[in-house]
Amino acid sequence: MSLDVWLHFGHVISVIVWLGGGFTLSVLAARARASGDPAAVREFARALLYFGPRVLTPAVVGTLVFGVALVLSSAAWDFGQAWVLLGLGLFVVAFAIGVGYLARIGAELGRLANAGTAPATGPGDKTPAADLLGRWILGYRLVLAVLAVIVWDMIAKPGL
Repeated sequence: MSLDVWLHFGHVISVIVWLGGGFTLSVLAARARASGDPAAVREFARALLYFGPRVLTPAVVGTLVFGVALVLSSAAWDFGQAWVLLGLGLFVVAFAIGVGYLARIGAELGRLANAGTAPATGPGDKTPAADLLGRWILGYRLVLAVLAVIVWDMIAKPGL
């Protein structure tokens, strides 16, 4: 097998882990928030602190590294092609949302989870951690939407 095949494989696996892992986390986050149970929110926050650096971060790095290496190694692709530029631009958007928004919320969620949050006082009340989790869900759904467009871009290769 050629190097291009292995690079393509690494790129696709990294994207699958990033997209699938993020989708799964967003579903679990929504479930924890909807439960109204502060313990469920705390447990999700702890899981996020474990899962993010061990699974999502390597997948994000792998997506970029394998993708760039694939373009560099292929005679058919270059960084001037519209679909490559669109993919890289959207990657930057997803990365910026992750680093600039989601990481801060995740760190704050972790702090609240480790400190414990006050229980909700009534059926409709939310804890500060649940409010943060709602913001995290919104941000990660935006990342998932960006990733879906990137996947379309990689498949359709517009402008090629």
